[in-house]
Amino acid sequence: MHKCLFHRQDKMNRIHIKEFINLVLITILGFTLGIGTLYSWQHLNRPTTVFDMETSAHFATTNKVLILYSASWCEYCQKVKNYLDQHKITYENRDIESTDTTIQQLFQTLGATGIPQILIGNKVIRGADLEALETELKKQQLL
Repeated sequence: MHKCLFHRQDKMNRIHIKEFINLVLITILGFTLGIGTLYSWQHLNRPTTVFDMETSAHFATTNKVLILYSASWCEYCQKVKNYLDQHKITYENRDIESTDTTIQQLFQTLGATGIPQILIGNKVIRGADLEALETELKKQQLL
């Protein structure tokens, strides 16, 4: 009788282990599908980073074809600077934290809430969207 009780208990333990493993696998699958769906949704609904704007006032005091509004502490700005330097693109860097009120006023006309802001001709690129930057540089035949 002891042997039969042990066999039954062993069988019950195996069933519980299988149920637990199935539960864990279903949870992992659900989590993976949820994260994948979330990232897909965010990618499809990301805000437009490139748009047309009257920028002649920004280019009035420079002969450069690209202006970068940035700050020294901004890692995304550094990413854009590295990209431009790597591709030997000349640009004017304007630190939005400088004491130059003209830079601050021009930056405010962009209606931007963050940095970097990249101006190429009448195009404004918000953020460190290197794909959009590359596309605009090619359109302007700078790359």
